[in-house]
Amino acid sequence: MSENPFDNRARAQAHAESGAMPAIDVKDSAVEYLKQVYALLAASLVMAVASGYVGMYTPFAFEHPILLLVIEVGVFFLALKIKNTPTLFLFAAISGFTIGPVIAVYVGSGLSGVVGQAMSLTAAIFVGMTFYAMTTRRDLSMMGTFLFAGLIVLLVGSLLNMFFHSSAMGFALSAAGALIFSLYIAWETQSLKENPWAVKPQEAALSMYLNVINLFLSLLRLLGILGSDD
Repeated sequence: MSENPFDNRARAQAHAESGAMPAIDVKDSAVEYLKQVYALLAASLVMAVASGYVGMYTPFAFEHPILLLVIEVGVFFLALKIKNTPTLFLFAAISGFTIGPVIAVYVGSGLSGVVGQAMSLTAAIFVGMTFYAMTTRRDLSMMGTFLFAGLIVLLVGSLLNMFFHSSAMGFALSAAGALIFSLYIAWETQSLKENPWAVKPQEAALSMYLNVINLFLSLLRLLGILGSDD
């Protein structure tokens, strides 16, 4: 039977406090955990970009968006249940493939620059929010409840706008989405830092992957709306 990481961390803390081993061992455990999470996240994003490129030029992705969405949701719940690396990468590949046609529409409309801007902004925001969460002394844990409430409002608003097709509402939802997922990155980063091994690295990487992808899509829609007004 494999060892429980919670037991390992508890034993390390107990030994550190008793002077039997340096306290840095517990910190090293957290660093190792974060390294695993970010390595899995980076690999997932590479997988998504590669499959997204394929999706841009695959007729099936354009012709069966509902089917792909159903498959994506199914694999997402599978990844949540199994929590291993293959299902994480499978979800990243399918979600990237599904996003491919969306990117193709922007590129075909002469908005390829918007795609690049959205990617650059996503990377900059991710680095900035991660740095902030790693260095701030402010407790961000209280943000979780408000962010979840905001996410529900965002979801309901997005569903309603599918019927209203309001450009103003779409702009507001995109801006709100960019803000919510930016804050989610900071909140979750601090949570992972303060509570390493509370969840498996694959589960943490999946959650952070969703934050990054949704931030990118929110920025893409936001910049697309601004670009179309020029």
